[in-house]
Amino acid sequence: MTVSDPDWRAPVDPPTPVTPVPFGKPWSIWAWGGLISSAGLALAVAPRPVLTLLHAPVETASLPWVRFVGLVLLAYAMGYHVAGWTGQRTYMRASVVLRVFSVVVIGAFVLLDWLPKAWLAVGLADFAGAVWTTLELRWRPKPKAA
Repeated sequence: MTVSDPDWRAPVDPPTPVTPVPFGKPWSIWAWGGLISSAGLALAVAPRPVLTLLHAPVETASLPWVRFVGLVLLAYAMGYHVAGWTGQRTYMRASVVLRVFSVVVIGAFVLLDWLPKAWLAVGLADFAGAVWTTLELRWRPKPKAA
């Protein structure tokens, strides 16, 4: 059972970033979160033009699933925005592993003819972002323990 405190209030100020950053934000994580948010919103709102751009035609019956994937991408992007806001280095390091692995998976799917070659651009952008995040994590000092 939880004890209620009537005087308790939620903090007004956002949390202090865990990682000191020179310009206030880890830019690679914010940029990737923005890109994923944009892709998710585009897929949720207008999936046909996005899929045409990626040479991935889809049947009309599949469009609700594509829109659902857009919403999942928006939720996934929220993790990047929160990590960028709070400076969560652990999340950032984990994202590097995931983003490097994605270019391998997308490349394999293209080689197996499961995806069109245009999808390699998505994998390469993901890989470039992973490299950028790695460089950013090495450049920024870790927070010092008090």
